[in-house]
Formats: sequence, C-alpha cells, structure tokens
Amino acid sequence: MKNELSYDLAALALQLGSEVAANRALLKQCLIDAAAAAIAGYDSPAANIATKCAVRGFGSGYVAPWFSSAANVTPIGAAFVNSSAMSSLDIDDGNRAARGHLGAAVVPAASVFGSLNDVSADTFAHAILAGCEIGGRLGAAESPAFFASGRWAGVGVAVATGICLGFDKEKLANAISLSVHAAPLVAAAGVRKKMTGHIKEGVPFGLLSGIASALLAELGYQGDPDAVESVGIFDTSRISPKSPDAFAFQRTYFKRYTCCRLAHAPIDAAMAIAARERLAVEDIDRITVRTFRTTIELPNEAQPTSFESAQFSLPFAIAVALVKGADALLPLSTRTLASADVTALAERVVLEHDPMLDALYPSTTPTTVQIDTRNGKRYEEQRDTADGDPGRPFTDAQLLKKLKTLGHRKVSEERLAAIAAELSDSIPSAGHFEAALRK
Repeated sequence: MKNELSYDLAALALQLGSEVAANRALLKQCLIDAAAAAIAGYDSPAANIATKCAVRGFGSGYVAPWFSSAANVTPIGAAFVNSSAMSSLDIDDGNRAARGHLGAAVVPAASVFGSLNDVSADTFAHAILAGCEIGGRLGAAESPAFFASGRWAGVGVAVATGICLGFDKEKLANAISLSVHAAPLVAAAGVRKKMTGHIKEGVPFGLLSGIASALLAELGYQGDPDAVESVGIFDTSRISPKSPDAFAFQRTYFKRYTCCRLAHAPIDAAMAIAARERLAVEDIDRITVRTFRTTIELPNEAQPTSFESAQFSLPFAIAVALVKGADALLPLSTRTLASADVTALAERVVLEHDPMLDALYPSTTPTTVQIDTRNGKRYEEQRDTADGDPGRPFTDAQLLKKLKTLGHRKVSEERLAAIAAELSDSIPSAGHFEAALRK
C-alpha cells in the first residue's frame, strides 16, 4: 500500500473534480483576474526578458504567448512567458492560507497544456482547482521561516499539468514528488534585505519546475515517493486530506493595487482618512501604520531603487496613493519612482509593530493607520483586512472593471469587450481561454 503523502495528495487532487461545480464562481473569478494580470504585465521588462529567454533557450515552437506579437515558442516557453507577465506587476491573485501566489503559476500551465490536449471546460477548471488546492496546502504547511511562492506553486503546477495530461494517481504522485524536490528555493520577502530584481517570489521558476516534473513523470522519470515528508520544510499534519487547511483554494484573494498585498489595507485606511477629513498632502505631518511583524520585515524603502522594490514598500505605496491617487497604483508606473513629492511623503510614513496583530496573519491583514497633521490634529482608521480577501470579496463586476482598467490603451476596446464576454458567463475551455488572450 502506498502511504506516502504524495499519494494522498494525488488522490485528493483527482477527487477534486467532483468539487468543480461548488467552486465554479471562484474559479471563474480566477480566470478574469488572470487575464487582468496578464494584460497588465505582458509588456513589462520581466515579461520581455522572459520572451527572449523562451526563444533563445527553449527554441521556436507553435504556441503564442498571451498578448504578444513575438515569435511562437514551445509550450513550456509560452507558459513561462505568461507566468512572468502575470506576476511581474504584483497584481495577480494570492492565497491567505499559503501567504503567497498560485494563480500566476497554475493558470498559465493549465491553459497551455489544457489547450494542447483539448480538455473540456470542466477538466480545465479541475486542473486549476486541484493545482491551487495542493499548492495552497503545501504553502500553508511550511514551517517558519516560510519560503517565497515559487517553492510550492510549482507543485500546484505539476498537479494542474498532470490533470490536463490525464495522469492516474500513480503518475500524479510521482509528478508531485519530483516537483517538491525540483522547486526553486527563494527566501520570503521579509528575509531578503534587497528585493530589487525581477525574481521576486520566483513564481515563473516554480512553473518551470512543475511543468518539467509532470512531463518527466509522464515519460517514466522517477522521484522519491517520500519527498514531501523528507524535504523537511513541511508540517505534514497540515497537509493530509483531514488537515485544518482543507480547501485552501477558497482562501484565494484578489488585488486592487500593483504592490504587495500587505500594503493594501493600509492604503485603503490612509485614503479613507484623507477623503473623510479632506486632507491635502501638504497638511500631513506624519503617517503611522501599526501592523504585524511580517509587514515590518519587508524592505519598505521610502525611495525604492527599482520597480520591484517599490512593490514591496508600504511607505512608498501609501505615498503614491495619497499624492497621485489610487489609480496611480493600477498599474504603478516606473516614472512614479522619480517623483519627489511621493518620496517626500513616503519618508514621513512610520511603521510600528503591534504584537497583538501577529496572530491574525495570515488569515487577515489587519492594520491601524494614524495621520498627524501640521496643525496638530490626529485622525485614525482601522482595517480588519484588505478588500478582495475572502471575508471582503470582490464581485465579478469589480474584477471585470479591473481587467478593463488595466487593458485600457494596451489593447483595443473591442478586444477587451470580447475577452470580458468570454469570461463573464461561464468557465471557458482551455482552448477558448488561450484563444481569447493570444494576439
């Protein structure tokens, strides 16, 4: 009898096909959000470099990356480019249980390999659900200090790809074992003093390792069955089908701003104070953000040295929203990094650790923001968590608006309308999803 966790996870992943109907609404939102994140980032520096790498490293092929006019590439190359686009601006979905990002890895893999294998809409949905569920459980089960998203999102990719390829339990368990050992080892944001590069959370590299693991498993390449147990970074009691983290997928969240999720609640609180009290930027003397330790441990540069480091700075993100307006974070522009007004306000943002909030994360992202004015007044606003979290979900209409806002002036209004129509009513097949997003 196979009693390693990889077999339990494979069995669970296959059983989740019966849960698609119950999760259809959230799955549809994941696809709307994936399209929005991809359209926002397809022309980013990270995505452009990934495209060149895919051509040079993986070779020419027969799959077009989303929204790209570049030459066709191999399936794994296209999925890598699409993942790079989705994750480049930090506007992609995340998971409260896992403390990171799954959709930017799982959706591109399921879309490309589901399309190539002409899977049905239900199988496409099953692949996304199972990939996000298994990846989410592993992310939630990591023992501190936890690793960045690519470490466990890659396992979700192996699951999603395997389902699209029609794997049985034995083959899927092997793909899971291989991907656990092959996944990138990227430290979490709070451990790294500098986050100035394109690598961020290593999500596209998790995708590469996950797809490679599934393809190798299909060809008979064998991993160690006890990889989940022996790798030494998981609390295995939290991974089994009976774990308290069951249905990690239902803890998916969506983002309004192109910056780290931990900045969203403070941004909303600061904006609420400014609007309610009719404060101008020049009225503000100091902004104090009381928050949990993980937020404090981010780089939080008041004057970021790169576009990527700006995404992981609460002071900078809050200042952008107050100086330029919330729309300046949808998406964030590299030109904003040079704004003296934004930097001047960011330098007046102070982060304070509130130990009472530590236990509430990652389930929520609570914060209290206090603004002191130059004329001696003090205003305060509290947030239990950010909008778009499971407890404060976005509607389909809000996500479709996000898609249209991020796509404005990047693709034609007619094409945006066609993409929205494809995703509004029901979950499309992988082939139809691919067709909608290709140039």
